[in-house]
Amino acid sequence: MTAPLAPKKESKNNSHFRLPIQKNSQILAVFAIVCTAIVGLVNELTKDRITAQAQLKLLNTLHSIIEPNRYNNDITQDCVNFSSSLLSSSENGSKNKQTNKIAYIARNNSTPIAIAITSTAPDGYNGNIELIVAINMDNSISGVRVLKHQETPGLGDKVEIRKSDWITNFNGKKLLSEKDSRWAVVKDGGMFDQFTGATITPRAVIKAVRNTLHHFKDNKHSLLTLPNSCFINNQASQAANDSKSEVSNEH
Repeated sequence: MTAPLAPKKESKNNSHFRLPIQKNSQILAVFAIVCTAIVGLVNELTKDRITAQAQLKLLNTLHSIIEPNRYNNDITQDCVNFSSSLLSSSENGSKNKQTNKIAYIARNNSTPIAIAITSTAPDGYNGNIELIVAINMDNSISGVRVLKHQETPGLGDKVEIRKSDWITNFNGKKLLSEKDSRWAVVKDGGMFDQFTGATITPRAVIKAVRNTLHHFKDNKHSLLTLPNSCFINNQASQAANDSKSEVSNEH
């Protein structure tokens, strides 16, 4: 009849194990909360610096494709948003695939002198190649730069200005007609050199630059008359910051 006493001893032993487990769980929960708070604080303290660095990088890129002595406006704060299927990340160029793009407008005393348009080459060897194409008001190319890509090192990555000056071959080029056959690699009868062992990448970039030029020629007026998206976004951001400051002051 003494058997029923055993469960009480087992229950007492379990309680000794349960207490350390609960304590460790509480410590982990507090640690997680503290880490989250630290990450949030660091993000809050560094976001302005990150934004400033991004703006500086953008400005340097724009300066490399549009000579800064040609314009006197803040080009990073003079931009428009638009949608285009021609400049999309869809390989088939489907009209149903609209992609949002940005155009930065360079002005000299309010007169537009060039527009830098973001574009995508969807048919790179390893996927999308992100570009920015600067076009003068006379429909000639002012400059082109690759913003992002995943092309093969030593082969397709020669589209980068730090690896090769190939991308500068677009400077001053125009489209003579809608089907200008010169806009192709030499291997295809065009005027642009291909890379040794890599033809797909330059083909993709040439096509994307040509499409961007087509879009500019067909939509020049609308691009220049759209509302300034950078100004609108900055106003919204400033309003949000002012609202946060007011809430903080009230507390």
